[in-house]
Amino acid sequence: MKFCSECGIAIVRTWVAEEGRERCICLSCGLTHYENPRVIVGCVVFWRDTILMCRRSQEPARGQWTVPSGFLECGETLEEGAARETFEETGVLIDPVRIDLCSIMNMTAIEQVAVSFRTELMTKPIIRPGPECLEVAFMTEQEIAKEQIAWRRSMGGGPQRLFNELRSGQFTIQLATIGSNQGVGFRSREYGIASTALTMTAKS
Repeated sequence: MKFCSECGIAIVRTWVAEEGRERCICLSCGLTHYENPRVIVGCVVFWRDTILMCRRSQEPARGQWTVPSGFLECGETLEEGAARETFEETGVLIDPVRIDLCSIMNMTAIEQVAVSFRTELMTKPIIRPGPECLEVAFMTEQEIAKEQIAWRRSMGGGPQRLFNELRSGQFTIQLATIGSNQGVGFRSREYGIASTALTMTAKS
């Protein structure tokens, strides 16, 4: 942001002692323009022993594979955004009411937070790549291991964890933090889902 949305005068970044950080402030009207992280939503879609993957047609990570995901739109719940992105990128229609929380990832270096859900399909749907995908496919654990996965270093043990939980039927919610754009400082913690009442216990 370069200009004030209230008066149109150029804004500057200046240190605010009371808050202990820099803020974008209009020197004309004094309005503070707060900068907040953007929210990414995605969905891990299982069918049998496979996960629905998209090969990106755009930068960053053009030509690499990832699960359906994108930015949350205003007016959407997290679940609705994840379902919309899945449909736009793969043609697969999922019910936002019937998806479960999978992970929350802090990405402070790029000022984003990623929230992922998961769902399991009983029948294999017809898939088609959307404008942001070169192709889409249901991939096994072995196939994913052989492919170039977008932001792989930033995922920790993500793919292996997902397939292990699919086999065991015991799912967790992961809270992860990426320390930098290169994935340095990645750390995560899993929370076991103790009941359908959403009572959580930390998993050691």
